[in-house]
Amino acid sequence: MNWFSSLLGVVIALVGAQQAMAKARLTDPLKIARECKSEAELFCKGIRPGRQRVIVCLKQKIAELSPACVTALNSTD
Repeated sequence: MNWFSSLLGVVIALVGAQQAMAKARLTDPLKIARECKSEAELFCKGIRPGRQRVIVCLKQKIAELSPACVTALNSTD
């Protein structure tokens, strides 16, 4: 019975970690949108949103971006 409790603990920990990672992935685009809004409007004005086109555009201009935007972009890697 002790091995079962240990196994159950490991499963619960893995499920919790997986949910946290999924939540982080969902918030990354929001973080990028918030931190990189002005840069996206400046450098990627003609780029149609979707399929990470704006992110690709911003990464091409990474040397010109604010530190907060760079940090947000690096959270997607």
